[in-house]
Amino acid sequence: MFQPRVKLEFVRRYCHPRNGWHVFVDIDPSEEGRTGGQRRTREAAVRQREMQTDAERVRRALLSLGVAADGGRAAWYRNQKLPRVDGDRDIVAFEPTRRLYLIAEVEGASAGQPEQKLYKAVGQLVIAASATVLDGWKRSLVLVVHGEEVAGHLARAHCLERIGVAGLVLASRGSSDRWVFGAPIPQVNE
Repeated sequence: MFQPRVKLEFVRRYCHPRNGWHVFVDIDPSEEGRTGGQRRTREAAVRQREMQTDAERVRRALLSLGVAADGGRAAWYRNQKLPRVDGDRDIVAFEPTRRLYLIAEVEGASAGQPEQKLYKAVGQLVIAASATVLDGWKRSLVLVVHGEEVAGHLARAHCLERIGVAGLVLASRGSSDRWVFGAPIPQVNE
């Protein structure tokens, strides 16, 4: 799964708007295959087209779920009447009834080194964990990965649990997802 698809599946499984969540998903141009110039190999060109096609489908699916994936983050916070979470986060979701918000950093299939991508996400979550929790809210921090190679690197980052980060290996099927460390996101009925 490419990164935008992993984000979509995470939202569907863990913070779906039908369950009261207000969700903003950030999708980078690089995650959509829209950066990097002319591809040098046939395989790279095919991968780029696959990324672009999948990203279009993901954006349509997010929109149909009621998830914001376009427009400015600041405007989204204002329009939703939600407190602002600082930083460039992959997923920010609020469940106002329970006064719960989550920040998720996501890593999916990539042509880059999986451990380098994971370490960047780890850094983002360390900074997020360092921020003060919004007044009157509970916060959940999640590092989401897809793919066995990056899952092995995630397992070695278990010390993140000490700062309140949970690690999730998102499988192709939801029933096979694995929480590697940390507390899972409290579900609506909890």
